[in-house]
Amino acid sequence: MFKPLLLITLVLFIIGTGLFFFNDNNNYKYLSHSSADGKKLLEKLDTKALNQINIQVEGTIISLLQMQGGGWQEKSLSYEADIQPIQDLLLNLSQMRLENLVTSNPDHHKRFSLLSPPEKMEEWSKEIHAGSVMLFQGDGALILSLLLGKERTNGDGQYIRHAGSDKVYLIPERLQIDAEVDDWLNKILFSLKSDQIAGIKLQSKKDSSFEVVRENVGGKWVPKGEKHNFPDSEKINKILDRLALLTFTKLYKKGQEPENINGSMKEEESLLVSLFDGRIYTLNLHNNDGSNGNYILKVRMGILQDKSTNTKTEDKILRQKMDLFNQKANGRLFEINSWEGNELLLNYQ
Repeated sequence: MFKPLLLITLVLFIIGTGLFFFNDNNNYKYLSHSSADGKKLLEKLDTKALNQINIQVEGTIISLLQMQGGGWQEKSLSYEADIQPIQDLLLNLSQMRLENLVTSNPDHHKRFSLLSPPEKMEEWSKEIHAGSVMLFQGDGALILSLLLGKERTNGDGQYIRHAGSDKVYLIPERLQIDAEVDDWLNKILFSLKSDQIAGIKLQSKKDSSFEVVRENVGGKWVPKGEKHNFPDSEKINKILDRLALLTFTKLYKKGQEPENINGSMKEEESLLVSLFDGRIYTLNLHNNDGSNGNYILKVRMGILQDKSTNTKTEDKILRQKMDLFNQKANGRLFEINSWEGNELLLNYQ
């Protein structure tokens, strides 16, 4: 006969075991506190050996390559990457600590959105597939292959696992990764100081075209040609302020055209900006109502032919600057915010 005390002990043991296996949002256990708690994801991250970062997140593929001589490039757009988000990502990875081992059962990966990303990205599903971060050395050797799953429902943290491993861990905080390729680009097109600028010419089919020039930095702006559209100093300063830091929000792939929905692309307007050192920037802008009124921009750099005061060394430096800028920007389509385009073209009135 079963003794009541033995029966009670058995029931308590079963309840205690069940509670140990219970997770606060998925009915999963933490298999081991001691084996993972506080352990660093990477004991050491040698950034000097790092050559490539591949990211797959929310159905988007981002590939970042370290260039010879320094700097990074986004592969799909062949454009200079912004170093800051890369540094932030590497810092977060180097400081990441594993909080708990949740499960070693591969049948549970789907529940944590930790299935490996599919080969075809159109088959990627946020509900079941993981995002991924892969770090490579210059010889192609793998430094890290990390899969990123769902966030913890009740409390902070995110579920992760190493690619090729069945073990699912919880990390204390979600690893923030930008899902848009454009978020990884260096969005500064150029920054021109006002004391560099010798002339501004606006070409528009509206009744707003003008050209102003000055002889030196402290000189007075005077009209060149027709005077009836001569802008006042406040308007000129508005253009100068915008040229001091011109950024874009989106870069189109080469050969890709923005959508011209029902004739949403307006007629082209141009702004020519000449500098005292002989450089001249040509900005061609189309207002696009189909893109929240943003502007589509083409920009290139040239050299004024009548700049006879330059030495051969100065000419060589100018041509190097021109080649570098045009290699980056010429033939590309950039999208800039509507208010930035309006300030350049004085369309904000």
